[in-house]
Amino acid sequence: MKAHTIAASLNMPAAKILVRHVIAEEAVAKLDSVSVSNNTVQRRIEEMSVDIADQVVEGAKSSKYGFAIQLDKSTDVTNCSQLLVYVRFTQSNAAKTELLLSHNLSSTTTGKDIFNVLDNFFKQNELDWGNLVGCTTDGAPSMLGRKSCFQAHVKAVAPNATAVHCFIHRFALCAKVLPPKLLSCLNRVIRINNYVKTSALNTRLFKLLCEDFGSDHICLLYHTEVRWLSWGNTMRCLFELRDVLLVFFKKEHDFQKDLEDEEFISRLAYLSDIFGALIHLNLSFQGPDCTVT
Repeated sequence: MKAHTIAASLNMPAAKILVRHVIAEEAVAKLDSVSVSNNTVQRRIEEMSVDIADQVVEGAKSSKYGFAIQLDKSTDVTNCSQLLVYVRFTQSNAAKTELLLSHNLSSTTTGKDIFNVLDNFFKQNELDWGNLVGCTTDGAPSMLGRKSCFQAHVKAVAPNATAVHCFIHRFALCAKVLPPKLLSCLNRVIRINNYVKTSALNTRLFKLLCEDFGSDHICLLYHTEVRWLSWGNTMRCLFELRDVLLVFFKKEHDFQKDLEDEEFISRLAYLSDIFGALIHLNLSFQGPDCTVT
């Protein structure tokens, strides 16, 4: 864990300078009584964290209309499986959405394992499954499978809870099932993009070429499978730099034929527009105080 030394090395010296110039030298000595050691700061952070967690749990308990949860499991770059659970409840006649649980899944990640983690958390914090009114997950088999999925275990303890498949995730699934011609175009775009980005020399040469052309962009964008909306930005950027790419690739390169093919460019433009519309739609669903009915 990183040492919490910024208070002693930066905040306290800055506060002393401020007090010395605004009040007087005598007031600076009073700041010495404030402890900013690593252990003190760490303890205060832990106390605030526990207090915030208690407030969220109490808010879910006292909600007049019950509470709903949304959870997702994802594997990070270190192959560590992370489970995040958000809770939504009403408080003071307003809907609140807060992080309820963050947990590392150290072994298997079946629907039963995920349910056990959440069930233990509910028992430790005295949360009643009967007050659960909704549960939103993605479409992974461990969440929405036929036999022993997470939602099946939730239904066993909270029969009145409504199971919802995240509609943003549905768009991600649809984006992976493209017609053969569009899928072929998408794969070629990824190959063109990676050919330039994976070589440091190609990246530098392409940047110089973009500057010579006076382009709005000076590089291509990587895409990632997890952040699937990055496909839209990748294709839009490549479409706008298609003339630069024509000059960048030599005549004998296969990519030159793609960029000269009007049908390929039409499909690229179509995909760029479609993914651009999906980006705009999905971003409109995100952020605070956003309710979809």
